[in-house]
Amino acid sequence: MNLTELEQKYNIQYPQIYKRLAENNMLDWGVSGSNWYHDTFPKLKENPPLLLFGYDIEIWNDQELVETSIDEMSDEEDYRNIHPDYQFIPFAQNGAGDLYAFQFDLQNNGEVPVVFIPHDEEEAEVLAGNFQDFIFRQLLESVTEIDEDSMFYEEEEKDLKQNLFNQLKTHEPYLTAKQVEILNTIYQRDIFEYTYKVPNGSSFETEGLVTFDEVEEIISQQLSFEQLNRRFNYTESPKP
Repeated sequence: MNLTELEQKYNIQYPQIYKRLAENNMLDWGVSGSNWYHDTFPKLKENPPLLLFGYDIEIWNDQELVETSIDEMSDEEDYRNIHPDYQFIPFAQNGAGDLYAFQFDLQNNGEVPVVFIPHDEEEAEVLAGNFQDFIFRQLLESVTEIDEDSMFYEEEEKDLKQNLFNQLKTHEPYLTAKQVEILNTIYQRDIFEYTYKVPNGSSFETEGLVTFDEVEEIISQQLSFEQLNRRFNYTESPKP
């Protein structure tokens, strides 16, 4: 099943930017398997597909996964018990099995918000008002904490930076000029250590190219969407 067939089956229209990414093979991370990291990943690093170096995310290129996930969420016996007024179309997941999805019931003039749906909570969170802003947010958040678990990590910082600039090159056609400028400026920084204070009053030490606080500031300034970061119970109707 391809994107056109999914659109027909679920009566949706994917965002144009997502269709362009699919047409340009930017959703293709190669065939997964035991040798992916050794055989496929080194080649992908030269021309990174969509969010290869994103923050704990795996983009789905297999549309059967999308169809299966949609059908599961629509099942009345599904453990998430998602209210039928919501129309979520997943396109990726993280290592914990949480989903990233388009929320088509909020679609407006071709702009489809992107939400995060945890596997163990009844609340979803709005991450961006459109897919372009979601990509930008992911690229920002992926460099707040840099360690050996980062997909773009290399022992030499110059090689690590090369991975990031390779990614920016392949993602530039899908971002605004301002977004590219911001990312380019951040990628040129040296990695630095900083302390981050969390809302509960505790703090932790980490290192990256940008702090969590700066990312929050950039997001609030650059991503214009009234429902940004809103959390909502997806088991309840969105209608008043």
